Amino acid sequence: MGARDEPMTGLRRRLETVLESALADSVSWTVTTGSPVTARLPDREFVFERHDSPDGHRWTVVLRAEGAVVSKFGRFETVDDVVETVESLAASDVQYTVCCDG
Repeated sequence: MGARDEPMTGLRRRLETVLESALADSVSWTVTTGSPVTARLPDREFVFERHDSPDGHRWTVVLRAEGAVVSKFGRFETVDDVVETVESLAASDVQYTVCCDG
């Protein structure tokens, strides 16, 4: 495992811990460690985009439902901030607005 992979592995482990705690046995979920790391629940998925900069890693959390991007959160500086966001979003309702031009 290279130095670039270490934050991703830490993120995966933290996500598994927080999802197990937040959701218990109420719904099924998985965390995949491809590029990007993705957490899937029956009605949504969280995609974690890592951005490297001279100041360190930054994270964006993309919330998807029914294949569409619903919201984006971040750029977070720490895995702790990312995990806190997912913990609050995992048990809340997915809401998005459909609008049109006209």
